[in-house]
Amino acid sequence: MRLSELFDEQHVTTGFSPLAGGELLDAIVADLDRKGLVSDAGTVRRDLRERESVMSTGVGNGVAIPHAYTDGVDRLVVAFYRTERPVEFAALDGRPVDLFFVILGPKQSRREHIKFLAKVSRLLNHEDFREQLRQAVDDEAVLAVLKRFGDR
Repeated sequence: MRLSELFDEQHVTTGFSPLAGGELLDAIVADLDRKGLVSDAGTVRRDLRERESVMSTGVGNGVAIPHAYTDGVDRLVVAFYRTERPVEFAALDGRPVDLFFVILGPKQSRREHIKFLAKVSRLLNHEDFREQLRQAVDDEAVLAVLKRFGDR
């Protein structure tokens, strides 16, 4: 799975306004809805919140991977958000988060969903990848980082 096949300018947002964890997810869903990437924002919002209530998707090192199987999308939707400054997100290491990879998949796309989650998780283990995402000056530069690392 090549990240360049899943991401374009519409799927990357840098400089996202930092909000509290729950509000941040709502803002992300609203942004995805505005971009026409979700078919039912209310369902997506509910399913993301339910997933977060089971266990935080803040995985550490300033990274969160909010994800859900949801009937609020028609196909696998992935997006990347970088906040202006780190926000509290109940991450496993207790540190605030500034890098968010969002994964939304219809229930029938479990295989694609899991493959993408595994790929992103592996990449995020590399400090160089995380730092290049943080240092990228704009959405286009983030796309270049995703392509450079994610198309290997």
